[in-house]
Amino acid sequence: MSGPSTAGLAGAELERLAALLAANTNPEALSLEAVDGLFCALIASPTLVMPHEYLSVILGGTLEGGGLLGDLAGVQEMMGLLMRYWNAIAQDFERETYHVGYRSEPGEGGVPGRAWARGYLRGIGLAREGWSRILHDEREELVRYIPIVAGEIDPAWPKEPLTEGQSNAMWTDMLTGAARAYRYFKEDRLAYAEASAARGAPPEPYERAGPKVGRNDPCPCGSGKKYKRCCGSPESGDRVVH
Repeated sequence: MSGPSTAGLAGAELERLAALLAANTNPEALSLEAVDGLFCALIASPTLVMPHEYLSVILGGTLEGGGLLGDLAGVQEMMGLLMRYWNAIAQDFERETYHVGYRSEPGEGGVPGRAWARGYLRGIGLAREGWSRILHDEREELVRYIPIVAGEIDPAWPKEPLTEGQSNAMWTDMLTGAARAYRYFKEDRLAYAEASAARGAPPEPYERAGPKVGRNDPCPCGSGKKYKRCCGSPESGDRVVH
């Protein structure tokens, strides 16, 4: 496996986060590689996507459906690591440096970087507004490699297994495209933040890792109960991160 080494998360912590995500039994749950791609797209997005929207994507459903309710301490740890991972990627982009994404070998379907590319497209799908500009901008061809690797353009791609050199080159091109997308939408993000502030509703900070849940809101574990009657009850120890 290859992954980023940043001030936010590195080494054993990365592998711990990968293991916590892998413990989720929801069929649509994302791996760490896919989460990396998802976060890259969301952080670059011209509009803000709220945590409750992307957390359900990461989980592939609910905590209950993923069999995670029996380890709420592990869920808390996972949320904390996800928050730090988000911040580390955001810092990489903000410094206008290269974010070294997390990639598992041999890759989804034998295609290195495919899970990352599919995670990135999930992020685009959540934000959607504004992304068509860059995807149709001939000057930003590196971003268009992402749907190719994801198998969205041609499900049968690649026709033959990629060589190590081809795989690494495509991986580098995708990560470069992601960094360019962050810079491409910089003015859009500023305009969005200013418009939100003008409405008297400043956007939620990007670094929040989980939705802020009120006592009378539905519990994020998916039980159908109010938060105060479920994970937020005194008996639960209030251990779910919000």
